[in-house]
This record gives sequence, structure tokens and C-alpha cells, in this order.
Amino acid sequence: QARVRTTPQPRSSVGMSPTPEFETNGPTVSEKRVYDVVSSDSGDVELLPVEGPSKARVRVSDLPDNAVVTIRVFRFFEDYEDSEESWEKTLSNVNSGSLAWLAVHLTPKMHSVRGAKYGSWFTVHRIRVYAKHFKSGYHMCNNGCSFPAKTFGASSAIKSLVTGKKLEQGYFWFVTPSEESKSSLETHGWEHIGFEGPFDGGVFTAECEKQSHSMEPKLLQESVRRVQSCL
Repeated sequence: QARVRTTPQPRSSVGMSPTPEFETNGPTVSEKRVYDVVSSDSGDVELLPVEGPSKARVRVSDLPDNAVVTIRVFRFFEDYEDSEESWEKTLSNVNSGSLAWLAVHLTPKMHSVRGAKYGSWFTVHRIRVYAKHFKSGYHMCNNGCSFPAKTFGASSAIKSLVTGKKLEQGYFWFVTPSEESKSSLETHGWEHIGFEGPFDGGVFTAECEKQSHSMEPKLLQESVRRVQSCL
């Protein structure tokens, strides 16, 4: 059965002043709100509230570098028991992905021919990150090592599929380096808040089938909510 884990509310970074709420040219962005990372048609990184209307979408490029946002990321693994490993609980020195990655990874003939290349179990993590680090480079972790990544980093929007087709809106991969299973805004540009899961990817895929496998972010969010409600 899926579980909920919460770590203490992280402290602010030394030497920087995170802004808990700030205005952009569009909606107000709050550090207390949880966002999914989504892509525009042109590949811009945008934040879509997990709870809220699509019009509340915000471009990361409109945010100041010291803005701290809480985002949701998705982590896959092959064996259910892997969820008990310390690095899985804290997202330490591993890779994860955005909302669209959840669907792309699980669906056959998208990321891989059969789908679920990295396993069908997944957890949903909440982390706080500095807006500036969405411009930091992405690095793939190997055997628990995230070198040369020193801070949270994100890939550019990935649109290519294994079939040669392209998505209208891409997905993102993330890297979350840490030391001794601990992360901090001060040293790594990100902090872990908590996670839910593990969840069965097959249940998520079944929910997506009800939506005709639409990649529309709000519909993907609804599929995630339905999986989470099965607790």
C-alpha cells in the first residue's frame, strides 16, 4: 500500500532571500503552492499548479533567480522494495522527471518500445528549488553518483519519441545531487519535502486510457489524482 512521507520544512538558504510570494506579468506565484513542471510548445519551462486552473501557468524565465518554488517530480524503479532504500526516500543522487515523463515512460512506443524501461513502480516527490537552477545542466546519475552535477539541474524539453515522432510539448528530466542523503538549498539548490507512493504504473496507464492517452497536462494531473485516491 502506498505511503506518505514528510520531512521537516526546510530552512532558507544562507546568503540568499527566498521570496515566498511574488508577482510576474501574469499570476502570482506562491512558494507554498505545489507546481508541475511542464513545457510550452516552444520548449519554455513553465509551472502549472497541481491544484488550480491552466491560466495560472507561469514561465520560469519570468521569475527572479532567487525565487523558490515547490515542484512535483516523478521517480521510477523496478522493484517495490526499492522504495525503502534511503536514496529513494530522499531523492538523493538520482534522476527523476516531470509530469509528462510519467506518461511517456510508461506508454509503449514513446520512450521505449515496450514502455516502463526503468520499472513500472513510481513515487511522487515534492521538492523546493531555486528558479535559477532550471537553467543548470542535467546529468545522468550512475550507481548513486551524480557527478559532475553540483546542484539541482534540468534537461531541456525532450520531444523526440522512440518511433521518430515528436511530442507537441516535451518532458523534462531532473538531477538531485546530495551528500549523505541530505540536500539543502544552500549547497545543492534544492531541498526534499516529502513523497507519496509507491504507486502502480499500470493503474496510471489505465487511467490515461480513459483519457485516450491525452498528453494535456491537466488531464495527466487528473490521472495522477485518481491513482493517489486509490490509497
